[in-house]
Amino acid sequence: MSGFTYWQGAEAVFPNVRNIFCVGRNYRDHAAELGNKVPTSPMIFGKFTHALVAARGQVPFPAGRSEIHHELEIVLWIDRTLEHGDKPEQAVGAIALGLDLTDRALQSQLKAQGHPWEAAKSFRHSAIVSDFYTVSSFTDVIDSTFAMTVNGQKVQVGQPQDMVFSFADLIRHCAQTYGLGHGDLLFTGTPAGVGPLQPGDEVVLTMNGQTWASFSLAKPDEGGIV
Repeated sequence: MSGFTYWQGAEAVFPNVRNIFCVGRNYRDHAAELGNKVPTSPMIFGKFTHALVAARGQVPFPAGRSEIHHELEIVLWIDRTLEHGDKPEQAVGAIALGLDLTDRALQSQLKAQGHPWEAAKSFRHSAIVSDFYTVSSFTDVIDSTFAMTVNGQKVQVGQPQDMVFSFADLIRHCAQTYGLGHGDLLFTGTPAGVGPLQPGDEVVLTMNGQTWASFSLAKPDEGGIV
């Protein structure tokens, strides 16, 4: 695929992940569909590393949850700490596609109570990530079109040019505010079209029309840890 070269499988990358940064409301159309205001600075939250699961084969559907929504995003693998004078994109070693799974019912409850979102965002298997690809020029990422189909129906399509805060803005903000270094992942926000997933759903993630991941959601074992 022009501009993108396979680098490593998700399972090879996961043991080296340190932090998972996620961005909320970074597409105006997504903020609008949920009735949220567009933020004036990046809205950052986190996921625990145990949320990671590779987007292949059968992925366990989160147990004990009834309203799981998909949020398709471009994921940046941060390869190094920014040095003075670097362009923010120079910190990115590879990219992937990922799903930020959200327990929407619980998230609404937590927001209404003014509580943090982790319980609705950072449960096990809530960060489904494709294999990783290097890029010949970061312009190829900015100009890309990424999409998701569920059971053969296209449900989300995104273009980074529509982001409220650019990749450079997000990298710079996270680096200055939290610190950003080798082994960090940055989920960069989801476009409109978020919606429910169910056990048995067949999911395909594409970049510029090329399949980067395909998997099915397996029914969880409600009696044990999955």
